[in-house]
Amino acid sequence: MLKQNNIEDVVLALAAAPIDSRTGNRVLYSVEWLATQDSMIGKVNPDWVRRELDWFKSGSDRLEDMEGPVPALFQACAGWDGRVNSAYGYILFGQGDLLPSPPTLFQRVVETFINEGVGTRHAVAIITDRDVHNMAHYNGRNDFIFMIDDMDRLHIIAQMRSMDAVFGYRADYSMWDYLMDYLVEYLGHAGIVVSRGNITFQVANLHVYPRHFALLEDVAADIDERLQRRVWQDPVSIPGLDK
Repeated sequence: MLKQNNIEDVVLALAAAPIDSRTGNRVLYSVEWLATQDSMIGKVNPDWVRRELDWFKSGSDRLEDMEGPVPALFQACAGWDGRVNSAYGYILFGQGDLLPSPPTLFQRVVETFINEGVGTRHAVAIITDRDVHNMAHYNGRNDFIFMIDDMDRLHIIAQMRSMDAVFGYRADYSMWDYLMDYLVEYLGHAGIVVSRGNITFQVANLHVYPRHFALLEDVAADIDERLQRRVWQDPVSIPGLDK
């Protein structure tokens, strides 16, 4: 069975990653892991997450529709017109000139499962489908795959062009964690009973900015200490001790 990276694996790899001379960031390329917690590095601000999710659910891509104060992360992503190019709520639930006509992409995800059934290998929807290829230059071609396995567990695989491992991960995880529960409930109302599966991130460029290097080092050191302690607390891991 293939080993799947967890968040601890990724944090330790980031702490040891080389610094890109062009950006000054620590960077990992083509990295995949199971997302099982709301933060990779540092602590989450619950009020920040609440305002982000309200905006996500609204289907808007305009910062003026987000309850203030608007986090600096989103301000940095916005264009001159206040629209955010990675507003996934807009891509999934919204309507606009860059999106196909209704049904929304979220509704297309649901209809894929309803029409094709959970027993087929085609129970997958990629939201950057043919109708939204014109968004490729706008959102950087991030694909989100929804799959139901043979144990009726719903999985979300988020294939990202680029991700900041500190604030970016927290923002993205909170959205997909909410979407997982929402889609499980939505499918249940349609007569398709599934349970939560895994949220997996596949990121082409996972990076940490220089201002977060010290925080990354502290978190990595804490993980390393806990892993070392776990080895010594597990007698089975010490050769000959169980004899």
